[in-house]
Amino acid sequence: MPWTTMATSSQMASGLGTYRLGGGRVVGWWIIALMALMAGSSLVTQTGSNRIISVGLCVLVVCGCYLLGVRPAVMERPDELRVLNPLRTVHIPWSLITDVRVKDVVIVETETSQIRCYALPRRERRSAAAAMNSAINARMPLNARMETTPTNLSRSVVELLQEHAQSLAVGSTTQLETTTVDRDVMVVLVTAVAALSSIGVALWA
Repeated sequence: MPWTTMATSSQMASGLGTYRLGGGRVVGWWIIALMALMAGSSLVTQTGSNRIISVGLCVLVVCGCYLLGVRPAVMERPDELRVLNPLRTVHIPWSLITDVRVKDVVIVETETSQIRCYALPRRERRSAAAAMNSAINARMPLNARMETTPTNLSRSVVELLQEHAQSLAVGSTTQLETTTVDRDVMVVLVTAVAALSSIGVALWA
């Protein structure tokens, strides 16, 4: 999946950066804008329960797009690697990273855990025709169709993260991996629950 790299001037000087989804982030913002327009239209043209349900559904779609498309990121900091996944943020000191590899997403490994980085590029899937042909001719199990190969982008990101883990491990000031739920996630979840509640009340009214 395409991804983008963003960095401040200080991060650029140190070779550190922030990775976010590329195409997925653009699509996420596009859908959010579309839902905002649809919600505004519903507020003007509809009344009663229909208005509440329409706006509530738009809000739910916005919440999902933000969590899945806009929020995911991997941020390189001088003392840690910060992985923002849809519902949680993992802070990993560089000194704790034992390996970085590619599966369906890039995975950062420590001695006690494996952290999946949803913002980093996936691997390229085999074409459906090639996978089916291989499965039939070689009598492979059906899950062989899901085999993938790392892209050049995946390899380059993995190499960069491994490089930084080695070079910045000495400078890590903390030795504990921590997981947090950020304020933006809490706001989105509360908003989604409120939207679901409103839709439920409107349906039963």
